[in-house]
Amino acid sequence: MKVVILYDPGAEDWTPEDVRSVMTAVSEIAVIFDAMGHDVRRLGVRHDMRWLQICRSADLVFNLCEGVHGKSEWEEHVVGTLEFAGVPFTGCGLWTLAACRRKAVANALLAHAGLPIPRWTLAQGTIDDDFPLPAIVKPAAEDASAGIDRGSVVTDRRGLRARTAAMTEQFDEVLVQQYVPGREFNVGFVGSRTLAIAEIDFAGMPEGAWPILTHRQVGPRIPGRPGQRPRVPGDHPAAPGRSAHSDGRDGLAGDAGDGVRPGGPARGRAGPALGARRESESRPQRRRRPVAHGAGGRLGLRGAGPPHCRGGAPRGAGRQGGA
Repeated sequence: MKVVILYDPGAEDWTPEDVRSVMTAVSEIAVIFDAMGHDVRRLGVRHDMRWLQICRSADLVFNLCEGVHGKSEWEEHVVGTLEFAGVPFTGCGLWTLAACRRKAVANALLAHAGLPIPRWTLAQGTIDDDFPLPAIVKPAAEDASAGIDRGSVVTDRRGLRARTAAMTEQFDEVLVQQYVPGREFNVGFVGSRTLAIAEIDFAGMPEGAWPILTHRQVGPRIPGRPGQRPRVPGDHPAAPGRSAHSDGRDGLAGDAGDGVRPGGPARGRAGPALGARRESESRPQRRRRPVAHGAGGRLGLRGAGPPHCRGGAPRGAGRQGGA
């Protein structure tokens, strides 16, 4: 099988460590496919679109691309191009990525599904005086905790106004959401199968620091994650073999926004099911649907979107500091 591993080759402001971290993840996946006897090509995505022609001749695209030249907003364009071209790829579909990267949309969809969502608002003008505190202020359409740092949680009205003003100067849309304390879990899915639940251990955080994941700690290009570490399996009643759907209201804060990526808390291992196809399907039928995968990168969380969409459930809005 011809496998193409897509990735973002980086931007001008990326350090050598940033690039090396991405390429390490790509290499880890390539080694797995090589060991399985597949023909593997590593391919950086650039705006010239030459990558698409190569992908069209592949049997499977393993998508590790989370942006183009460091811009996360291009992530969904890459997936949309693959989807519209009929190229089989791993991870979430276009609808899922587009919805979940917009936290207001994800919150609305989750609330409509009957899930309890902390109060939130888009920072447009004055925020209601009765808005509950503490609150977390973050970009409304970014990924990997971009724009989130140790000052993102505010505890008084003055701090809320100051933080909101500062954020709106940097980002087009800013989300203000009630901060809800609690434990944090990452839950990965391959189709309807739940992977081992990972819990983030904040025991090493500095005294007085809010237990949130900042951009420095979440970003896949950042080698160090000071103050927190993943623990697999997490200490939660939902054992790895149980369906997580029954625990959705029981404090599971799995971040579908970032999914499970190389170097992340619940990194898995590629298995024989990658790209598996039913022989009874014709090739045109096979090439019209994304393929869920079980190693690094994003996991396909499918079947929970609107009936007319094939992309799956929203990726984001699952945790305080993520996405």
